[in-house]
Amino acid sequence: MSLTLTCPMCREEWIFTTRICDECDTIRHYMEIYSRDKILEILDKVLVVQQHKEKEQPPAEESKTQTK
Repeated sequence: MSLTLTCPMCREEWIFTTRICDECDTIRHYMEIYSRDKILEILDKVLVVQQHKEKEQPPAEESKTQTK
């Protein structure tokens, strides 16, 4: 069992872990390329925009009853 003292994602914060999954390792790799702040900014923009769009669109059942 391997313990590390740095975050496996950003490698800046201190934590104890054994390993990270492949998906998280992909995110960690993106953070190395683009920076942690840039990845967080992109995620915030994309997720907030998608959530906002979902709230604006009426559910399919409601839109059918409104058109009749």
